[in-house]
Amino acid sequence: MTEAVIARSTALQPTSTKVVADWNALMPGDFVTVLESYTVPHSGWIDDLTEDGRIVWLVLAFGGGRRMFFREDGDIITVEVP
Repeated sequence: MTEAVIARSTALQPTSTKVVADWNALMPGDFVTVLESYTVPHSGWIDDLTEDGRIVWLVLAFGGGRRMFFREDGDIITVEVP
């Protein structure tokens, strides 16, 4: 029972969003949000990325499939930090 109370209180703590400036810092499995064209958010888990960090593949949340995003297109990646 104690674990459930701790989990609920942890889940309710506020988080902030941080822009990932260096896509090379990302790792497969990281949960991120990609802002496509600065407006359309796509959340999911990093599946893979190129060595130079210019392209990431994201497995979208809620069964949205797998998508590729290009840094050169101006897409922004954000992560939530406690």
